[in-house]
Amino acid sequence: MRIDLFLKVTGLLKTRSIAAKAISSGAVDLNGSPVKASAAVETGSVIALTKPDGERITIKVLVVPATKNVSRKDRTALYDVVHREEQDCL
Repeated sequence: MRIDLFLKVTGLLKTRSIAAKAISSGAVDLNGSPVKASAAVETGSVIALTKPDGERITIKVLVVPATKNVSRKDRTALYDVVHREEQDCL
């Protein structure tokens, strides 16, 4: 599955176009390297993402879904959060 679609399906980013913009701006790394939106995500991949709100999250892919539709309750089973940094607000 493409990384932009994976980010959308998991709910980490709201839409695929937001995911593509985040990837092209360099806010997403796959296994420690910047990627293109078409890069393939595999089980065991590590994705580091800076969300639009400034939160930095690193996840490990546990399952790559076979379809584009995943229920909201099943989304968190697709990945494991390795590290999370929230931006401090003053």
